[in-house]
Amino acid sequence: MKNPRIKVIIPAFNEADSIGLVIQDIPDLVEEVIVVSNNSTDQTEENARKAGASVLTETRKGYGYACLKGMDYVAAQQEKPDIIVFLDGDYSDYPEQLSAIIQPILQENIDFVIG
Repeated sequence: MKNPRIKVIIPAFNEADSIGLVIQDIPDLVEEVIVVSNNSTDQTEENARKAGASVLTETRKGYGYACLKGMDYVAAQQEKPDIIVFLDGDYSDYPEQLSAIIQPILQENIDFVIG
């Protein structure tokens, strides 16, 4: 797959201190970063917007609901991505490793990778 369309979904709850930095560390090959605020009461949404992310709000509590909200948003878009990456907003995942994580998809036609 050459020049894949990649979107990143970040479910976030009160990640104001780290979200902007996480977004900044995502490789440029990503077409869109989508932050789904899951009832955040801090500046998570504002900081994510300032960092260039599309920001959604999910009022139902839970990581899964936030992930599904991001997937619904992507599904409603006219042009679908080739790859969707889920990433945490607190550096429990390392954004700079995204390129390595997607390599099996690009080079070996693997459908699903967990890193």
